[in-house]
Amino acid sequence: MRKISTLILIVLMISAFGQVMPVTAQDAAQEAVPQVVLDRIEEYGQIIPELDHYNTIRVDAFAELLIEEPDVIILDVREDAELEEVGTIEGAIHIPIRSLGDNLELLPDTDAMIVVVCKGGFRATIAMTALHVLGYENAHVLVGGFSAWADEDMPVATESAMVEAGEMPDIDEELVEYVADYLAELPEGFGGVGANALFEEMFDMTPDYLIDVRSDEEWAEPGYIDDAEHLWINEFVENMDMWPAEKDANIVVYCASGYRGNIAATLMGLLGYENVRNMSGGVNAWVAEGLPLVS
Repeated sequence: MRKISTLILIVLMISAFGQVMPVTAQDAAQEAVPQVVLDRIEEYGQIIPELDHYNTIRVDAFAELLIEEPDVIILDVREDAELEEVGTIEGAIHIPIRSLGDNLELLPDTDAMIVVVCKGGFRATIAMTALHVLGYENAHVLVGGFSAWADEDMPVATESAMVEAGEMPDIDEELVEYVADYLAELPEGFGGVGANALFEEMFDMTPDYLIDVRSDEEWAEPGYIDDAEHLWINEFVENMDMWPAEKDANIVVYCASGYRGNIAATLMGLLGYENVRNMSGGVNAWVAEGLPLVS
């Protein structure tokens, strides 16, 4: 396992003067990704440390919020079949995640309070991160998703809200197109890997990079997965030069429960990483399966 402190890929570029130019992961990202996308990701990286619980909200707080602020936008990004089977939250707007970027006119302006919902929170975190990159800085994720809402016997509607398309938000067209393409091409499973599946996979071939985005305190206690490297989510974007330089590398990101890991994995995916996954349930799921940590 290559250490993240030495993840700078040296590419020899012999110029007319015979000089050797190193190319880092950040250089590669700047070359491959539109500048407006890179700028927005860097801006989002700066506000991540300021977010309250990384813009996650639990069911009890969400229920109170709906009473205090009835204009909150509930965005359900599950598939049609899921809503048909179990319903949705009353008043929710339904836009499946892969078509979200093509339906922004169904959302209000970028200042609106939006709570994104999926089955358990995995897809909602991808959608929330993409919305932040687009400029929706008040987008949140419902922790535990619709399953947590239903488990608390909260009211469930059989159909989503009917919403008329409004004006397209004032967002750079190139940025919208790029993010829409990324969401539309999300893989089956949405880039998630379970704890047991990852453990079994590691018997045959350890991922090229295993990145832990938890805090220093979490890294120390309860510990980390063997061979992992540590890059805190609060400093993840500003340390882009420490990311793997190979865009096709096999990368697995994890945190404690999956939310921060999915923010990091989504940002890497938006910057062109082709094989980055997030461990579903994070270290909590790993420990629950009785799998080992290094302390």
